[in-house]
Amino acid sequence: MQSKEFSMELGGRTLTATFTDWANQAGGSVLMKYGETVILATAVMSQKPKEGGDYLPLTVDYEEKFYAAGRILGSRYQKREGRPSDEAILSGRIIDRTIRPLFDQSIRHEIQVVTTVLSIDADNDPDTLGVIGASLALTTSDIPFAGPVSAVRYGIGRDAEGKPDFTKYVINPAYAERDNLTLDLLVCGKDGNVNMIESEAKEVDEDIVGNALEQAVAEIEKIQTWQAGIIKEMAKAKRVIEKKPATAGLAELFTAEIAPKMDKAMFSGAGKDGIHALEEEWVKVYKEKLPEADVNEAIFYYADRVNDLLHSEAIKNDRRPDGRKMNELRPIQAQAGDLISSIVHGVGLFYRGGTHILSVLTLSGPKDSQLIEGMEVQTKKYFMHHYNFPPFSTGETGRIG
Repeated sequence: MQSKEFSMELGGRTLTATFTDWANQAGGSVLMKYGETVILATAVMSQKPKEGGDYLPLTVDYEEKFYAAGRILGSRYQKREGRPSDEAILSGRIIDRTIRPLFDQSIRHEIQVVTTVLSIDADNDPDTLGVIGASLALTTSDIPFAGPVSAVRYGIGRDAEGKPDFTKYVINPAYAERDNLTLDLLVCGKDGNVNMIESEAKEVDEDIVGNALEQAVAEIEKIQTWQAGIIKEMAKAKRVIEKKPATAGLAELFTAEIAPKMDKAMFSGAGKDGIHALEEEWVKVYKEKLPEADVNEAIFYYADRVNDLLHSEAIKNDRRPDGRKMNELRPIQAQAGDLISSIVHGVGLFYRGGTHILSVLTLSGPKDSQLIEGMEVQTKKYFMHHYNFPPFSTGETGRIG
């Protein structure tokens, strides 16, 4: 059994990464410990690319184990883990949204990151450990990944009048502390940039959030420096992913036929319709001029050019496709009342630009509360929010789950 350990101080506690041969057949793996909370992060990439895929096949799984909390949970008839809890799904999304942009999106090999919670104490949230662990598992593996990336939870306390008190800020607050915070902010990023945020706040001003982000980023950079030292010592050589060479003449054809029309298509106010119309024109030209080539190549190439132009115009010229300024919200409308029937307890309708939300409320008694027996949370739930996103919401057909 082999083991190598690295530690740093973070928020007054010790953060430890231990590299072992526990999961020696994974591409990369690491044990992360903070207090008595411990997670195992692993990363694996398939040997062969996924046939017929048109996207990066990345999967992030966040596994809760009841033994981690020292409890025997589950239903009366089944005493083992079942489908992921709401908390597990949200934790997995935090990791996914943090690492996904740091892969080459042209990769078609399946990549799976699995974070397993092995132990959890009463103070230390495994969410930030999951991000840092996934980063180290990937950066020390043979999988191409533009990391490292780090995460920190930043909390601001309150004074006697309930106002934000920056003298009471805390890094990675304990569960009990989070109940009394003015701002509870989870920040993920690298190199001074933030690419994932989750927060809970009590009507906090923008300048307070901005200041909190700056301080969180400063803490993230400490973790980044620590990770860089580990990677230098532990990293494997990265696999070289062979890319299919671009069809000869593709870039030149796009530059001549489509590039001059992109600004008008994207910034004339036509929205998605303008972008899709130009894409159809591009595919038609591509088929006529390069009939032997794969049409998917044309679609991918167009999507990349749209992405490049959107970002460059936003960053360099403060331009948005719909004409809004960078600090301007979409038009907001709201309506409540008897929109469906007097039988329904409550209905609300909310518009933010083209996004329309219908909320329907049912009121019942305490006997209908939900009993929650999770790894992190054991309580009764009196407010249940069910979120639905049917395919007609985007004008498409699809399966309703």
